[in-house]
Amino acid sequence: MFFFTGSDWCGWCIKLQKEVFHTDDFKEWSTEVILIELDYPRRTAQTDEIKAQNNQLQQMFGVRGYPAVHFVNVEKLDNGKMNLYNLGKTGYVRGGPDKWLEVANSILKKAI
Repeated sequence: MFFFTGSDWCGWCIKLQKEVFHTDDFKEWSTEVILIELDYPRRTAQTDEIKAQNNQLQQMFGVRGYPAVHFVNVEKLDNGKMNLYNLGKTGYVRGGPDKWLEVANSILKKAI
């Protein structure tokens, strides 16, 4: 699960973190999910390497606004590289963790 965020300036990103990602419901749900945060801060310094990596993934997934959460399946290839398959995406969903997890589960259910 890729979470594209502007952690120090994006109000909806901060709200999503507070209302969903920092809750016990989400922590319990996410035990089998790997959450990768790709941050695009304005006031927090990042290395050029991190900026380049995040920008490449932003372009790959066509992210134009924040927050954006993309659910992906990873296939490891024989040559050590990986393919990422986008299963679906969401962003901030009103209604707290129950509503957000409902959307997330519907995306993951379609992928099975």
